Amino acid sequence: MTIAFTLRIALAAVVGAASAAAQAGPAPVGAVKNIVLVHGAATDGSGWRGVHDILTKDRYRVSVVQQPLTGLADDVAATKRVIDRQDGPVILVGHSYGGTVITVAGADPKVRALVYVAALQPDVGGTTNQLPASMPGTVPSSDVQVTKDGFLFVDSTKFAFDVAADLLQRKQNTWRIRRCR
Repeated sequence: MTIAFTLRIALAAVVGAASAAAQAGPAPVGAVKNIVLVHGAATDGSGWRGVHDILTKDRYRVSVVQQPLTGLADDVAATKRVIDRQDGPVILVGHSYGGTVITVAGADPKVRALVYVAALQPDVGGTTNQLPASMPGTVPSSDVQVTKDGFLFVDSTKFAFDVAADLLQRKQNTWRIRRCR
């Protein structure tokens, strides 16, 4: 799957959710225009650049959360700070671990819809750690390295395959340098 195809799917999901939320939720008359994007654990907010640019061009008000990745509570707090800054109803969009974050942050009364883009989707009250047991196959544990103080890094030799397989080599290298060293 190419990054362009993935962006088209994400865009369709977000726009579809925006339309449905405007019709179904208790939002004021009119479309939901605030979209908050939440990245996964192995990337940063720049991974949403393509989606951000497309949605902004379509006149959505798009914010990208740069969560600290220091724990779920901190990441949800960072997301809630961005939600609080919005001037109306919000659609939350999460990718990968960002799905866990939006599941919790989505309880905010401003949130009208949650969009999961290749994201973890735990039950409310569930944890991300419970999800791998429910997935078929095995997760290669050797691809994630834990530092002495408990932070996680993807093995730099496996980063492109695990995280950025559909990106050009140049972008894979940029992301690998940012997230693996």
